[in-house]
Amino acid sequence: MRLTHRFELATASSIGRVRRNNEDFHRASVYPTPRGNLILLAVADGMGGAKAGEFASKIAIESLHQAVRAYAEHLHTGRPAVPLERVVEKGFQLAQRRILQDAIAHPERKGMGTTLTALLVSEWNYNGVIGHIGDSRAYRYNGRDLTLLTQDHSWVAEQVQNGVLTPGEAETHPWRSVLTRALGIPEATPDLIPLHVMRSETYILATDGLYNLVPPEEWLADLEHKDLQAAVDYWISQAIQRGGTDNITVVTVRIR
Repeated sequence: MRLTHRFELATASSIGRVRRNNEDFHRASVYPTPRGNLILLAVADGMGGAKAGEFASKIAIESLHQAVRAYAEHLHTGRPAVPLERVVEKGFQLAQRRILQDAIAHPERKGMGTTLTALLVSEWNYNGVIGHIGDSRAYRYNGRDLTLLTQDHSWVAEQVQNGVLTPGEAETHPWRSVLTRALGIPEATPDLIPLHVMRSETYILATDGLYNLVPPEEWLADLEHKDLQAAVDYWISQAIQRGGTDNITVVTVRIR
């Protein structure tokens, strides 16, 4: 489907075959401004027992949405623009504050948290920023190569970086899901990655329920030969056929 006339969108989310509820949350929104549209894509993978992860991921996505919406309203007043990095950073800070406050107000949700990976783009100049915390991921496909744009904030990722584990050992390590940074962990801060999007590029945001079961190298042929929504639906079906051991969420956009 068309998010705007320049941005083609495809999304899908599944509970999988093992979990009792879907703790993933995602969003794709357009915010009109006098300069043009702001485009927000985001995925969040909640964690914490007794459905607490559902609350954390929803709080994260809604907080980020509110921050971007407030910035769009700010531009409508004629006030000066600010870098998109600041907008996304404020959204992450708001999400962090609300998740920690909600856990205090509801003791049964103590320890809840969530990943959050988001792409915010200004349609008028194609400038953008990725905000990222946790182990959900953002990729860019330029028609030839698929590039990972984010770095997992996990124990095994740190061990790979330090040369303690190989990438193959990390894939099967029993601690591969242990996060070192996430919203809900006090003092945790996001990575902010500025970028300039180009026409014909495709951006993929995915939770680990997808890429752990359907490796990114398998996406290439589908991105080249399939309709974008057909590709996303196929990845989800493959993840489910291979066990569906986690919730599975993917948001993709192709720039025209």
